[in-house]
Amino acid sequence: MRILAVVNTPWDPRLGAARVWIDLAEEWSKAGHLVEKYCLTDAFPVPTSSPRISALRLTWFPFCAARFIRRNAHRFDVIDALAGTLIASKKSLRFSGLLVARSVGLYDLYAKFERAAARRWPSSRKGNIFGRMFYGLFYKGVRAATHASIRHCDLLNLPNSDELSFLRDETGVSRPAMVQPYGLTTKHRQTLLQAAASSEARWLKKKICFIGMWTPRKGAKDWGQIIRLVRARVPEAHFLFLGTMAEDDTVRSDLGPGASEWVELVARYQPDALPQLLSDCSVAAFPSYVEGFGLAVVEQLAAGIPVVAYDVAGPRDILHHSLPELLVAPGDIDRFSEAIIDILTNDVSRYEQLRHRSAQAAEAFSWPPIAHNTTEEYRRRFALLRQANET
Repeated sequence: MRILAVVNTPWDPRLGAARVWIDLAEEWSKAGHLVEKYCLTDAFPVPTSSPRISALRLTWFPFCAARFIRRNAHRFDVIDALAGTLIASKKSLRFSGLLVARSVGLYDLYAKFERAAARRWPSSRKGNIFGRMFYGLFYKGVRAATHASIRHCDLLNLPNSDELSFLRDETGVSRPAMVQPYGLTTKHRQTLLQAAASSEARWLKKKICFIGMWTPRKGAKDWGQIIRLVRARVPEAHFLFLGTMAEDDTVRSDLGPGASEWVELVARYQPDALPQLLSDCSVAAFPSYVEGFGLAVVEQLAAGIPVVAYDVAGPRDILHHSLPELLVAPGDIDRFSEAIIDILTNDVSRYEQLRHRSAQAAEAFSWPPIAHNTTEEYRRRFALLRQANET
């Protein structure tokens, strides 16, 4: 099949959204499919450090992508596009193939959390009137673009069943849909496991790791209390935060006095450095409130690291069947901390078993079969479209 991937971020594996298509493109190419991409830097080659210009580029990206497709529609059987990046109808795009809108985290669910977060953690930094109006209009536009892309697509590709339920039950969306998880490449999974220290060394290390951007959605407001509760019971415990994409001073300020002292921060890292960074970690913690999927959870499981997570869509799909005891109700910081403490204070033999179960759980999330299943469904839907067009 001839597949075009469309995503409004740079084609960079350090970015969660782009990484999905990058890994899929690799697997699809291995299987003999022809894969091209159209990303943010194709539309805007000159980089910018201005947040407002970046926002304007995201707003304009669907029009750039539509122009590219109108010129090249005949070259593709399938367009697999991030939801919100294509807002025109197939007729307007001059495209007769299969148009897929892929979610890497449904906008409405993220916005729902942001509204709840604003009530729970009011910010003293309100910004000026112009800024509030600008970003208010920007997010309104993002929501409208997401809804338009869902309305015009032939197929929705969703990363978890909760998103499908939300679209069906709360918004009345009836478009055909498939639910497919994300995965790891075989090489990446093997490298993560091979780099791991022994169970005894890890258990004695008492190191807790977290992978993710530093935002309230990912648990930034919970971490200070988590650290204090864990260290009250395990004084030698220390923490490693990876990929925060934030200034160290910001993270330490949010953690508060008595917490930041025990934390090592790595704001940015290259993907191939991750196995070594995780090699001596004992437990992973993922207090995220909203996820599309949660590849960081799978990566840490693949490294043989038990992952304690909030019981939300994404982490729930990953852990529910294999490690349900590691799921904690969202926002239950006491229970979340207790789950970490239990792993750190139990015996080494139990830790060894948990480590083995973690690595096994990650095996269910592998890109080769996921990529194959995806293209098989695309092939079936494409054939149905051709039949409909011929009648």
